[in-house]
Amino acid sequence: MRVLVTATPKFPIPPEQMPALMQGFVRWRERYRSRMEAFYFFAGGNGGGGIVTIPDEAALSQMMLEWPFSMFSDLVIQPIIDGDVALKQWQAALQAMAGGAS
Repeated sequence: MRVLVTATPKFPIPPEQMPALMQGFVRWRERYRSRMEAFYFFAGGNGGGGIVTIPDEAALSQMMLEWPFSMFSDLVIQPIIDGDVALKQWQAALQAMAGGAS
């Protein structure tokens, strides 16, 4: 399963908590590096995200629960499909609808 994960800050993090959270983030990144096709930050440091390939929703839930910033972030998690595959599916669906209308 491929998902797009986007995170934005929910509220400011107390400065004294940042060093421990960043160390945890680095460890988390290393642990899940092989599952991430893309990993990015928004310019200016106000959130970020990535594309994750994961076996199922339980593994995704575990991964996100372990992310140190999860309690401080608004997360948007969207399953994604290759654009060319989706385009062919749309074309087939439209052809099926057009064939059923006649």
